[in-house]
Amino acid sequence: MWNLMLEGGFPMFFLLAFGIAALVSAARYARLPGRRRLKVTLALALATGFTSLTATCADLSAVGHHACSYLKAHPETTLHEVLLQGLAESMSPGILGFTILSLVALIASVGIQREALD
Repeated sequence: MWNLMLEGGFPMFFLLAFGIAALVSAARYARLPGRRRLKVTLALALATGFTSLTATCADLSAVGHHACSYLKAHPETTLHEVLLQGLAESMSPGILGFTILSLVALIASVGIQREALD
């Protein structure tokens, strides 16, 4: 987990904040279903999803900006190696964000089921 945070960079803190808020909201909705709680959960899940995409774009942009200077500082590496490593690190926000969204959906499904039974 900590490795994902380091590889993803600063936007990962926003992603974690929105993700935790979405998880808490989903748990509240599962515990006591209601239309308002569902809307808040969906809004926080949407914020988490867009933050995942934004953080991935920011990471890819950082790779593009710093690949050439990294190659100059490390002449033993190739452009392919640098780009592949950068691409791998740039996937960290997607891995964390979409995992959180999967958990939010799973928890919210309990609330949807409970609401349908009422």
